[in-house]
Amino acid sequence: MGIQEIKRIFSVGNTFVMMMTLLTGFFLWDLLSDPLGIQLNVFFRRTEDFMADFFNVQRYIADWDPYHNTINGLGEKCYLPFTYLFLELFNGFFHYSDATLSDCYASSTAMLSCVMFVLLSVMVFYHSLNKLVACSTVQKVLIFFSSIMLFAIERGNMIILCAALLCYFLAYKDAASPWKRVFALSCLCIISVIKIYPVVFGLFLLRDKRYRAIAYCIVLSLLMVFLPFLFFKGQFGNISQMIVNLSVFAETYNPSQLFPRFGITPLVVAGTVYLQKTITETMLDTCDLLTMLMCIASVVLFFQEKTVWKQTALLALPLLMYPTNSAFYCGLYMLPVLFLFLRESHSSSIHYIYMLFFCILLNPFQMVINETAVSWMISDMAAIFFWLFLLVDATSRWVSSASFSRCQSSMKML
Repeated sequence: MGIQEIKRIFSVGNTFVMMMTLLTGFFLWDLLSDPLGIQLNVFFRRTEDFMADFFNVQRYIADWDPYHNTINGLGEKCYLPFTYLFLELFNGFFHYSDATLSDCYASSTAMLSCVMFVLLSVMVFYHSLNKLVACSTVQKVLIFFSSIMLFAIERGNMIILCAALLCYFLAYKDAASPWKRVFALSCLCIISVIKIYPVVFGLFLLRDKRYRAIAYCIVLSLLMVFLPFLFFKGQFGNISQMIVNLSVFAETYNPSQLFPRFGITPLVVAGTVYLQKTITETMLDTCDLLTMLMCIASVVLFFQEKTVWKQTALLALPLLMYPTNSAFYCGLYMLPVLFLFLRESHSSSIHYIYMLFFCILLNPFQMVINETAVSWMISDMAAIFFWLFLLVDATSRWVSSASFSRCQSSMKML
């Protein structure tokens, strides 16, 4: 077997498949050996409130007055009305207004509507990946066994559809067909209205000076933000209540609340709790400042970077690290980055490092140390170090490119 054959076998893409297959195999073997054991930590609260993100929203909108609904507190009702209106399509004609989660689980109608929603989300996501890149089926199937995807599926969260729409946007934003470009822009508007923060991907349009496309997105997004209020009790009067709910939400999901999520500050808080250390306001302020500086650096470097997957990563990583409540399923924003990376990667040492970060980020195998689940912390650390590595990489490339350009200019003057 020659060197070239060995390089082909252990290419970045093949090595990723080998590592993820191994991690998934360990996860499934341990889960099947002990269904109620450690591996159940891959799900939020070990499935104690299975599919709660879907069923809770159905309960909130049952009386068409979600912003004043008191189930689980007002802080849970901070979505824009477009999201509530969309999920109403999957209510399954079940009467949710007085139902508990147990009632939902006991209803075949409610469970069927939830399963249909999740299956639709997964199918659309898989289809969007096929449109984004032509990676192998094995690579795409393995993604559905990643910790991030399993976490999102168990929650029944809109994030899977949002990640799919992001893939469509990235796939079609530069398409030759004007209808595909309009579809891409519409996808960007929808995910921006549902999850707000993905609006940052509109910087692709600003980078390419597509001002008409930006104007289209602004108009469509504003329509999707305000018109759905008309379908609910109180109509536009709900805007002030939604703002109040947002403030309650921010207080509820402050860094002291420990649950699987991304961010530098939550990781430091979790680490101090695990190590039984005291966290100070100075430490929190430092983490917040570092996050802000890295976000600014990401945006600046985005306009200088030439590689598509790195451009996408420079925008996706702030979505994981900046929001107050970047729950673990927000890692789905990195999956388009992964497949763009696999398409463009070469067998260089730096690409193997990136690949290793991806594997740790997506690792489904759960570890517990001193009765504390730590796998989500390790994934968060991988995302943070991935971000730091990318910023250094992009900065060095930018400096080298700028130096080369100055050298060329000097040579021309001579």
